[in-house]
Amino acid sequence: MPDDASTENPKPPSQVVRGGKSSDKSEKKAIVKKVVDALQPTTLPHRPQQQLFSEEQSVTSADPPWTLQQFFNGEIDLDVELSTRFANMPLMSTIKFRGLGKSTGRGVATIATPDGSAHIIIDADKTSKVIQVSFTWASMLTLRFTLSDPSDIDRARWLELMRRRQGGLAFLWGPARWEKDYMICISRRYHTNVYAFSPNGHQAAIRMTPDVTQKLLDWLADYWQTEEDEDDDTLDADDPKLLTW
Repeated sequence: MPDDASTENPKPPSQVVRGGKSSDKSEKKAIVKKVVDALQPTTLPHRPQQQLFSEEQSVTSADPPWTLQQFFNGEIDLDVELSTRFANMPLMSTIKFRGLGKSTGRGVATIATPDGSAHIIIDADKTSKVIQVSFTWASMLTLRFTLSDPSDIDRARWLELMRRRQGGLAFLWGPARWEKDYMICISRRYHTNVYAFSPNGHQAAIRMTPDVTQKLLDWLADYWQTEEDEDDDTLDADDPKLLTW
């Protein structure tokens, strides 16, 4: 009679590893593995669907977008990469300002192409400092981004970076970074590229002339002005020494 002991507890077959990856390459693929694992519903078979969805969202949103991850790792030039992805951005060369009611403390800036086929509407609130940036194509399709996360320090720093003589890269975001709407701006001598991103997957981009860029920065600085800034302006105007230094 054959011995069945070996069939009761069969040994698992030996695993064959083909083309093993080095440890340094595994780190580069770690973020991809997290996303793939998070999208596997079989890993959490006993949890309700609602809980599973929220857990996937928290895992993926904690990691930066792949493009930013590669930039942070020093693998890519972010300016070149974004210019490649958004190769035909419309050039905005006109800008107009208007109020949105007398007592609301809100204003609107409209930036447009010469033919009006594409434009951006920026709604700014002086009290909350929140801005809403709406990218519109042919008055048919609009993508809106709400930048409510940046603090006074974040906004002041962004304005400072945008006004650098040599230009360069500037992120307009707050502590949540890529987990909320944010913008990446790259200033150059003859133009400024503006890229808007949302954690929901929406993206938009335009290019502005230097004149439009400067007027927009001055307008935003007025709406983002804090009480300390106003006190400093009053002090500067009252002190004649500061005017002749």
